[in-house]
Amino acid sequence: MDNYPVLKGNTLFRKGELVYVNRSDELRQYCDIMHKHDFIEIAYVIEGSGIHIVGGKEYKTSIGDLFIINYDIPHGFFPESKNKPAPIVYNCVFMPEFLDTSLFASYNFQDITSSFLFNSLFPEDFKPSPDLKLTGTEFSEIGELFSKMYSEYKFMQKGYCDIIRAYLIELIIKVFRLWEIKNEKGPAPKNAELIAKAIEYMKQNLDSDIKLDALALKSFMSKTYFSRLFKETTGINFSDYIQQLRIDKACNLLKSTDMKIIDIAVDSGFNDLKFFYKVFKKITGKTPGDFRKGL
Repeated sequence: MDNYPVLKGNTLFRKGELVYVNRSDELRQYCDIMHKHDFIEIAYVIEGSGIHIVGGKEYKTSIGDLFIINYDIPHGFFPESKNKPAPIVYNCVFMPEFLDTSLFASYNFQDITSSFLFNSLFPEDFKPSPDLKLTGTEFSEIGELFSKMYSEYKFMQKGYCDIIRAYLIELIIKVFRLWEIKNEKGPAPKNAELIAKAIEYMKQNLDSDIKLDALALKSFMSKTYFSRLFKETTGINFSDYIQQLRIDKACNLLKSTDMKIIDIAVDSGFNDLKFFYKVFKKITGKTPGDFRKGL
């Protein structure tokens, strides 16, 4: 099990905001160190060269390399040798909710199985190269967008978050275009793996309020598309699946602990005891008390 430090968005984002833009040399405590984060990061190398380690793979990186690093993926930029500095990188980090959610209903975002974002979701499956390597006018165009976002964030003039959002949407769309030009055919569909990742997240957070739309945003999908994909993959809808997971957890706690039923309900993600009893009996055919007595 890794012990990488986790950089939290709430330590970077200003109050009430869901975006942060910087140069890597401004956040030196996370330079030359492997770390994870709970947000999405788009990193663009603007000076120097070095090594970028992502998800256990090592990449040689230089000016014009663009990487998308998703939630919980360990990564870090490092110098090529002790005598050289690490590359300088523009970072735009954000939560999916920062973007206009209508984006997630568009063709590009729905068809994630052929998008560059798969590289960030499944870095272990890809060859050691950046998501995009830009030169010439492409390098200048993408670099200008990062520079504009950086200036807006730094000087905080009226409406700067809205302008950053507009630039970020432009950046994502242009990256999609460049990706399609450089990759005639995207990665093979991995719908089952996307849903497996969502289910793993659900299992680890059963005691919290898990929303379908929040999971969809994490996977860069519209709520409708994610819901359909979830049912196609698992055979049942999202709400029934998460109820089954929660009741499975409750059954395990009834078997293995002496916890009170009300505490088991809360620990399994049910804040309404009456609703917990109703769902438990619907799935198991017994009340929690009868289930425990029958063990």
